[in-house]
Amino acid sequence: MNEDGDPPPAQGLRLIIGACGRLYPQQRNPLQVTAVVKYWLGGPDPLDYISMFANPGTADSPPHWHYVSCGLTDLHGDARVHPPATSPEAASGYGFELTFRLRREDGQTQPPTWPASLLNSIAKYVFESENRLVSGDHINWSKPLDKGNSQLRHLLVAKDPQLEQFSTALGTVRFLQLVGVTEEELKGVQRWNGEGVTQLLRQPGLGGGLLVTDPARQSVFQLRPAAREVVEAGIAKEGSNLCGMAALIDWTEPECKEERQPTPPGQALYNWESLARQCDRLAEAAPGPGVTYPRTVALACSLHTATILPLCIQGRLRHGFHFTLKSIAKETAVTFVTEKVAGTLVSPERPFAAQGDWLQVLLPEVFLDEFHQAVAGLEGEVSLPRVFSWPQYRLQLTVCREEGDLMQTKQEY
Repeated sequence: MNEDGDPPPAQGLRLIIGACGRLYPQQRNPLQVTAVVKYWLGGPDPLDYISMFANPGTADSPPHWHYVSCGLTDLHGDARVHPPATSPEAASGYGFELTFRLRREDGQTQPPTWPASLLNSIAKYVFESENRLVSGDHINWSKPLDKGNSQLRHLLVAKDPQLEQFSTALGTVRFLQLVGVTEEELKGVQRWNGEGVTQLLRQPGLGGGLLVTDPARQSVFQLRPAAREVVEAGIAKEGSNLCGMAALIDWTEPECKEERQPTPPGQALYNWESLARQCDRLAEAAPGPGVTYPRTVALACSLHTATILPLCIQGRLRHGFHFTLKSIAKETAVTFVTEKVAGTLVSPERPFAAQGDWLQVLLPEVFLDEFHQAVAGLEGEVSLPRVFSWPQYRLQLTVCREEGDLMQTKQEY
């Protein structure tokens, strides 16, 4: 029992409280948002607690409210929520707790509670999807974070700059901070990478070193126009970390009169996360039963999907990386590669390989400039449908405006 006669906190919770207490020694009893009915008892909120601390800020970061979750890691050690960690070095629960830093308004004495709702929503996504977040990830939220008129509509994931990772008998706990970003900043993340854009946001007047979210701020590209050049230089030097995107795309084999066999249920196309992992393991691919090699291929995609292709070329293919467009309308995907991507199913002699609805397309490096020039001109007002044909590569691309316009186009080569 503690001095108030209450039972002591569970071991995992006590350790998180201790980590926060070392950072905020004068705030032993912070304000908290508490789940009335715990998630493991059927309640709606997956986080047992969210503590809210007043942080004075630093030389480059303004005073702010610091929100810290409790519940994504193993708080109890009795398997009521998470299976026990196999060792102190293994992840405790999902291996991380979430934090968020919100700029404190002048004279504000109580922390707003909308960030707590945000943390619960992201935690619920983690519980339901089993997807573990890592620093550099981004989250498409697609609405103002403050439920008002903020330009910050999406989130980046970064390491919390003040709360240190620790390991105990219940496993290892890290603290991942959610950082609000604008639509334009999200596009920068998608075109380059999360870590690069996070560094841009560390500047004073933006997020500062503590990456404080200010719902009233404008995009880094409005406040620091030179940031655009940094992103472009980063893409040119490092490429893009984005290995694929959801899209409206389909493909057909014009010379084949038989109906294509669908990808069997349970394989990668039926789960985007699985597909992304499969793409990252292309080097392990090997020909097997069910792999076909179309002689010619006709692609069809929406205009929005076509505008992604320049990124595919500049940020991925030119750097020897693969890129996948996964259809949101059906179980279809197209993975683009070059000769630099090792271990694929394609070769210069057989540039197309299909596993059910999943197509690999080899774009020769000598063709990248021509392909890029064609698709880079699709921004803005264009007359659709637009058909591009490259007979020497036995490839055709039809760009349509809407999903219903995607056509199974057959072309004689």
